[in-house]
Amino acid sequence: MTRIEFETVESEIRKEKAETLGRAGERLEHALQRLAVFRQELLASIAARGHGVHHGEEQFPVEIEQRIGEYMRLREQANALRHSLIIQREAVGLLCHEDVDRQYPLPGSMTPPGAARQTGKA
Repeated sequence: MTRIEFETVESEIRKEKAETLGRAGERLEHALQRLAVFRQELLASIAARGHGVHHGEEQFPVEIEQRIGEYMRLREQANALRHSLIIQREAVGLLCHEDVDRQYPLPGSMTPPGAARQTGKA
């Protein structure tokens, strides 16, 4: 293989690596956007409905608790995509991930009040 052929193949490999990382970043970005929209809708729903009181304990309606569970599932999916992106970055030699943290921040978790009571945590 000549030097020019080698450089051409090497260039194609670098291009494919960059495209793969780009696609992984796009998947994570879309997941985080869906998660942010879901979170805003959920918070608006909680604010609009308030929360009920049952036997002196605060409790969200079942529908809200189910939506919080769905939010947590979506958050875990986004976290898995983030982890996948980090693995792909490391595979191509990018070992510092501070830029991933800055560009793709993962929103906080939401725990249904019932779960906090069950574990004894507030």
